[in-house]
Amino acid sequence: MPVTDSVGGAIGFKVFQEVEQQLKRSNWCTYVSNSGLINVFSKYRDNLPQYLKTKEVLKTVAEKLKVGSIVRVGIVNEVKGVELEMEVYGENGEDLYFSEKTILNKDDIELITSSTKSWLEVYSKMIPYDAKINGILGDQLTLDVGKGYPISSGQKFIVKRLISKKKHPLFKKVVDWETEVLAEGSIFSISDNQALGMIKVYKADKKLSQGDWVRLEAFRQDVIEDPSLVEKETLGTLGIVSMALNGSNSSVDSSSAAGSNTFAGRMLGVNLRAEGWITRQYFVAFEVDRTAGTLKKSSGVTSKKELSPNYMTYKATGGFKFLPIGFFYGPQIDIYGGYANYNLDLGSTGSAGLEVSKLSGLLFGLAANVPINRDYRVFTRAEFLPTIIGDNGNTALELELGLKYYYTLRMSIDGSLKTTSRKSSSKDSATDTTYKDNSLKLGISYNF
Repeated sequence: MPVTDSVGGAIGFKVFQEVEQQLKRSNWCTYVSNSGLINVFSKYRDNLPQYLKTKEVLKTVAEKLKVGSIVRVGIVNEVKGVELEMEVYGENGEDLYFSEKTILNKDDIELITSSTKSWLEVYSKMIPYDAKINGILGDQLTLDVGKGYPISSGQKFIVKRLISKKKHPLFKKVVDWETEVLAEGSIFSISDNQALGMIKVYKADKKLSQGDWVRLEAFRQDVIEDPSLVEKETLGTLGIVSMALNGSNSSVDSSSAAGSNTFAGRMLGVNLRAEGWITRQYFVAFEVDRTAGTLKKSSGVTSKKELSPNYMTYKATGGFKFLPIGFFYGPQIDIYGGYANYNLDLGSTGSAGLEVSKLSGLLFGLAANVPINRDYRVFTRAEFLPTIIGDNGNTALELELGLKYYYTLRMSIDGSLKTTSRKSSSKDSATDTTYKDNSLKLGISYNF
């Protein structure tokens, strides 16, 4: 709130600037400036101190700025010195959490600022929680504290819910909070502005809610209950490896001056992929896919009745991982590019009009995966090979939609549907060949 005085803001504004800097640097709160309401406050310049004492105004300010506590500082100039008062109110504009008043023998800005900062430190030790819950995803919690707060990965916490407040019968100031313990957990990831925790034990048969209190326990780095359990419960930080088997309905369509031919059938394959995280937002990936089977002629002029194709795909990519909510294990959007090589060997064709195709070029892709809850994530991917290398015109398009089930924190069981279309145009033989696959993939992934 604005720091008011009785001399037209000459003292209050300078004190406000100093206190504001202190709050911005402090590690016990998330400071929200009142700059969005400056125009509103300016309309009541003549009676602003009285205006800021009303319950309705305090409640409106809290709602507009979405804050839980409002700090109000007032300065009244006396004949000798000033009267300094600081009050902290709750978001309802009525609950008084802190109240102090003193007489200073001179109107020195540095002295007034120092007294106000000292009261803020006293109040900070009275706050009954260290963080509040911002978001909930299964057993994972997003907390509104970050690296600026004294918090460490592995630190334990308890989740409480406010039941009622106890007020002093005479001064009407909140002196105690009655709470209920809901759960216990530990911190496993910290970013600049938020922390991510994992619930280990539920203490009550109630769902956690946004706004519940979190109290951090004293962190002891020298105590590890069981190193093997810590390893098992730690999420991967270096990358992920995946292996999958796939079965597909495949077809090959070839068109040339000699006529058109179509082969269709079923194929089986294996896919291996490794992704390494350079940082939490930049990654590189390598993928190998091999598929083989039998395709029978469904139409065409060739005398060949069936093909025994053997496809081999190599990809090397790298890109940027966008994290919409700031946490690696929240929603992710990958934007990437790289090189792809498709070796589409159709076996012994025995007839003109069917050739071995080798497609290669620059690959561009977009992928996303979103957690449904702690155990499941939905993912989707689209890749496009639009470029031309050598004498052949090559295009390829892959679309995939799937679901991950986390059997453990590190290992997931994956299932997806994928459709692939690749086209090779040979200028030498004037042959256009299209390869299509609709696949079902089942596999596992492991975070390391």
